[in-house]
Amino acid sequence: MPDAGRFLIHRWADGCAVFDQASGDTHALDSASFAGFAADLNGQSAVVAIDAALRAEWPEKADAEIALLAQGCWQRLEACGLIQAGN
Repeated sequence: MPDAGRFLIHRWADGCAVFDQASGDTHALDSASFAGFAADLNGQSAVVAIDAALRAEWPEKADAEIALLAQGCWQRLEACGLIQAGN
């Protein structure tokens, strides 16, 4: 789990900006990505949080489509170092 103190977060209705003080990078996150990021910061499963956020946003989508969207979201968060690998 990343150190919560290293991030500055500015939220708005459909997402947020996260500034990583360790790397100097700023990331724009949609609501599902932020759900996964926040869950990981709180020691919870990012995958579960992303899945739940996507299902709430698009209840009409099939499970397979939600799974693909969630996987892509998780991979982007992991690639930029906002979540731990395997969460």
